[in-house]
Amino acid sequence: MPLVNVHMATGRSPEQKKALLTAITDAMEEHLGTPRESVRVWISEFPPTDYMAAGELLVDKQARLAGEVRRD
Repeated sequence: MPLVNVHMATGRSPEQKKALLTAITDAMEEHLGTPRESVRVWISEFPPTDYMAAGELLVDKQARLAGEVRRD
């Protein structure tokens, strides 16, 4: 029985999360031949204040990127 745990920051809609969980289930079935009934997938969410990459909190990165001027 494959167990897949996705860790991600909060902020996705229920529809987005359902689509992700479905796609992962489909991939396990298609690429590993695992029966759908055996696949277990869940999401562990954390607030953007609880994650840091390259010395920058995710909440600070999101604020920085939101403040950048787009020049399209």
